[in-house]
Formats: sequence, structure tokens, C-alpha cells
Amino acid sequence: MSGEDQNRLVKSQHNRQKNNRKFRNFLIKVGLIYILISSGLFVLFAVLLEDHAYDDMSRDEVHHISQMVFESMYTAMVAGAGRQGIEAAAKRMEATGPGLITSVIRGETIARLFGDSEVDAMRRRNDLAIVGVFKKAEEAMIRKDQRIRFLYPAKFRDQCKQCHVNSTPGEVAAVVEVIYPVSDLKVSTRYVNKLMLVYFITSFIVLIVFLIWSYKHEEQWSE
Repeated sequence: MSGEDQNRLVKSQHNRQKNNRKFRNFLIKVGLIYILISSGLFVLFAVLLEDHAYDDMSRDEVHHISQMVFESMYTAMVAGAGRQGIEAAAKRMEATGPGLITSVIRGETIARLFGDSEVDAMRRRNDLAIVGVFKKAEEAMIRKDQRIRFLYPAKFRDQCKQCHVNSTPGEVAAVVEVIYPVSDLKVSTRYVNKLMLVYFITSFIVLIVFLIWSYKHEEQWSE
């Protein structure tokens, strides 16, 4: 083998080794970039999932609990239960989940007919959220730390006039307060599946775009 052939062979081996190193470095770079992209997307979708749990799932779930509390009270009232029996019916929901707190703030219409309590009167005066629900007859949801406070306006019905003779149908009879820990919120599996599908598709598209961009630049750098 001539010296020129040996030089070409050495150069070819050197180029092969160089290309192998470049390819390994390229794969390492792709892997690191993909990990960074996936981590960023994971954090983004985790935030979206948390917001969805707070804003949508929490309102639906706690609204349902509030309605059940009111229906339990209404059933107790129809059965002829006294004040203590009605309050006990409202409190039964607390046994359905750890950290769940329920209370009922009776309005002035009920207080005038059956007597008021100091706690209810104080909360009607000083708790601005409760005052707003009584005035607007609309639900309110307050998120604080790891708890959600939901206020549900329980309104008088036509049949309520049998006992509450001074009531007006549609008027807020009481405010049902439900305090619920965020950790116990149940997120729809359908929403989670959609979010995960979008996550994988987005990360895959970003990876393909990065590979194409890197390949073109590798060609420019190798020229």
C-alpha cells in the first residue's frame, strides 16, 4: 500500500470517528433538549390541570354538595324536624369526606319568624361574601390557600309558605356554606386524557422541529 493510500485510509478513519463523535453529541443534545421541553410542557399542563380543578371541577362538585345539604335540610323540615334536627341534617354531609365543613346561615326572614342566633346575625352583618350572596341571590366561590369556600343561596319555594308565612318565593332563605379541601377535588378523567394527548403530540412536534433545525445547522457547520 502506497503512502498516499495510507494517508487516505487514516483520513477516512479520522473522518469516521469525527462523524461518530458528532452524531453522539447530536443525540445527547437532542435528548437533553427533549427532556427540557418535556419538563416545561409538563409544568405548563400541570398548571392548566390545577386551574381546571379549581375553576370548573370545584364549582361543579361543591355546588352539588351544597344542593345536597339544602335538600337534606328541606327533607328534615318537611318531616317536621325542629331547629336542631334541621341543623343536624345539614351537618351529615361532613361525614362524606375528610376536611369537609358545612354550615347554614339563616336569613332575616326566617329569623323574624323563628328567632335569630347571635352567630347568624353576626355573620350576616360582618361577612361581606355572605352579605353579597343574600343581596344578589347568586353563588360565590372563594379560593384561599388549599381550601375552597362555596356559598350557595338556598331560596324559598312556593310550598315554603305553609310554614314560612312571611316568605317570598325566590327570596334567599339561607346561605349554605361549604368549605372543601382542594386535595379532595375529583378531576374528570376525560379532561386528563385530552390533556395528556395534547402533551405528547405537542412534545413530539417540538422534537421533530428541533431535529430538522439541528440537522440543517449541522450541515452548515460541517461545510
